[in-house]
Amino acid sequence: MKKIQNSQISWQDNTPISEQFDDYYFNSDGGLDESQHVFIAPSHLPERYQQCPESYFCINETGFGTGLNMYASLQAISNITEIKRDKPVYFFSSELFPLNVRDFQKAAAVFPQFESLTKQIVAQYPPPIKGFHRLIINAGEVYLTLMFDDSVSAYQQCRHQTHVWYLDGFSPAKNSTMWQEPLFRQVARLSSPQQTHLSTFTSAGFVRRALQAQGFSITKHPGFGKKREMISANFTGDTTEINNTTENSKPWFNIAKSKNVKHVAIIGGGLAGCTSAEALARRGVQVTLFDSENEICQHASGNLQGALYAKLPSKPTLGGDLHLTGLEYSLRLLNIYQCFDKQTADQCGLLQIATNHKEQAQQQDLLDQGYYHSDVVRAVSAEQASQLAGTKIEFSGLYFERAGWVAPKAFCQKLIDAQSKISLRLNTQITAIEQLSDDRWQLMTNTKDAINQQFDAVIVANANSAKQFEQLRETSSKGIRGQVTHVPDSQSPQLNTVVCGAGYISPALNNEYCFGASFDLHNQELILKEQDQQTNIKNLNKVLPELSTQLEFSQQLDGKVALRCSTPDYLPLVGPAPITNAFINDFKKLKKDKNWRFTQTQAPNYKGLFLNIGHGSKGLITCPLSAEHLACMLTNQPSPLSNNLSNVIHPARFVIKQLIRRAI
Repeated sequence: MKKIQNSQISWQDNTPISEQFDDYYFNSDGGLDESQHVFIAPSHLPERYQQCPESYFCINETGFGTGLNMYASLQAISNITEIKRDKPVYFFSSELFPLNVRDFQKAAAVFPQFESLTKQIVAQYPPPIKGFHRLIINAGEVYLTLMFDDSVSAYQQCRHQTHVWYLDGFSPAKNSTMWQEPLFRQVARLSSPQQTHLSTFTSAGFVRRALQAQGFSITKHPGFGKKREMISANFTGDTTEINNTTENSKPWFNIAKSKNVKHVAIIGGGLAGCTSAEALARRGVQVTLFDSENEICQHASGNLQGALYAKLPSKPTLGGDLHLTGLEYSLRLLNIYQCFDKQTADQCGLLQIATNHKEQAQQQDLLDQGYYHSDVVRAVSAEQASQLAGTKIEFSGLYFERAGWVAPKAFCQKLIDAQSKISLRLNTQITAIEQLSDDRWQLMTNTKDAINQQFDAVIVANANSAKQFEQLRETSSKGIRGQVTHVPDSQSPQLNTVVCGAGYISPALNNEYCFGASFDLHNQELILKEQDQQTNIKNLNKVLPELSTQLEFSQQLDGKVALRCSTPDYLPLVGPAPITNAFINDFKKLKKDKNWRFTQTQAPNYKGLFLNIGHGSKGLITCPLSAEHLACMLTNQPSPLSNNLSNVIHPARFVIKQLIRRAI
């Protein structure tokens, strides 16, 4: 699988031209006028937004290019009505050859009236990484999801219903691989009868016929400029057959729509809970966040600093995709909440050092595969690593320029403080949850008293403690002990980047270094162990001998110990809580035939009960994106995750695996 490549372009009179397709990105005679004529006017976009009954309004596009169609769309809606956070605009756009950020800025400069939008996109613009990239615009009024992939593959991984389609991109004559029946099939699958409108600049006969075959009624219009004709269309077809062969091929992963979620309880005030609270509150949902301690982030999310990076596999895996796109989403959230202040976080770069022949071979294999762009990771010699770190390093390694460190508690506090709809309740131990006859939820405390509120939904984000609840006793999670060491900053030498070897160390924060961490599968004791302290020091000395010799290691070293919450496949559990016995009964035929085609379309999950746990040591890059996914689930809005990634973190996956293996 090849990595995503930036578009190679040339410029003519401030107009970008694709060298791959030998075609203009927008009309040199009036790019904005063309967008309005071809896409905005036929769609009656402002009226559609106002009349839309859903909790969101969605536009799907093929070919993001310079973003001009999105700019024109938001301008048209905003000129007539206010875009509201409780009915945000979702703009999905596929792009196989994205502009690099410099070319994107240059193209956007042609339209200075959109400078505010451009600045936000540029600040969140991803490197060329295959997959879905969600950007948050205007504090949640607009969500732009850039899908760096070909259009067919991208939309095959979507499950949301759209209100408007823009079939754009380069002309069928120059980009024939896109304009094919598989794309039109996906267009129909994601459309709603009598609700979805489509427009495109082309009126080619095979495009009209293909759309008609998928259930679109076609109308011809005068084209823009020198173009004689264009078409628009309304979807009047039936997607039942298409969806029965796609969406329901794995019904255990289907997620039922939530009903009128206005107030959500979140149990657990760590990274998973706080990011979930922020994602919901940003959408106007009232959240009550419960934690048993007297402060947030007192357990595994309570380290002074955590490394913010994704350790990459040589070849693409779903876990690797989740971690890399999760890192990019975390960077956006940190940027939006102004966390890069060197107290909450610092995007200072990260060195992953190869200290033996095996690690060197693994890193060389990653480079030889050529899947990752140099903006993501690049090789450095020992000398280059030493210069970047500001202290002696004797080994070569990989450098992640976009990575850095985060102080989790400070980050979570900023998220809570920024959202008025989050109510924090500390020193409250939730011991039981009970579903009432109207499907709402009641919470019980350690004093056996019920919380004097009822909730439309509950998110359990209290890591290993989730199993204390009767509904979640079968949850596939485990605790892994980790210990970090704290020592005073000796002031010399100064560490400039995060460095990872057998463990990790970040630049000093408030005159203190934090490094480690141990990984103990067999010990659950929550007391500092001298043996682990010495192991952390030994690992540090191997990677950073100069720094290690100058630190003052006293007899009574400080540090922190906690249990990471992990899972058998080391990926989180995010989504609806399954009713385990019902799953076993409904899908028991998998024990005889793993390819059995089931007729039911819904999975037996608890209504309104969700999990967000199992992030292990990777919570800084998986919690924010998982929270965004979960918030969309609860509000019936389009997810930032592809189908494959949504499925790979679904809490029911282990029950299904056990059935297929005949383990239950």
